[in-house]
Amino acid sequence: MTHVLSWFEIPSTDFDRAVEFYSTVLDRDIDLYSPEEDDAEAPSGRAGMFDSDEGDVGGMIIETDEFTTDNGATITYTPTDTGLVVYLTVNGDLDDAIDRVESGGGDVLIPKEPIPEMSGHYAVITDSEGNRVGLISDE
Repeated sequence: MTHVLSWFEIPSTDFDRAVEFYSTVLDRDIDLYSPEEDDAEAPSGRAGMFDSDEGDVGGMIIETDEFTTDNGATITYTPTDTGLVVYLTVNGDLDDAIDRVESGGGDVLIPKEPIPEMSGHYAVITDSEGNRVGLISDE
């Protein structure tokens, strides 16, 4: 099955804090990438790739204000609590992840709720950077 979502990028103002927040809340490994100084093709900041199985949806935490492509197009990265909400899968109990949100510097906007007509639960939080993010779990 092909997923509608294939990739996401979460902007950060404090990259190390954001990596610590997501690795703690989601209880997942985050693979760190730092561009080589002489690598002109690489984005200007570091990236933290969410650990996922091959073929799964992937994403990363971004440490940059903007990215300019080879053809000169530029996009900016600014944390926001409005607009698009990406839901991240929590391994294990959602209650445990929610308990780690506030201690990690985030806030719970919508506490754990059942997903109507489905098994599982969701919550909506703001992360340590001010981004609004959803959490989802089978438990």
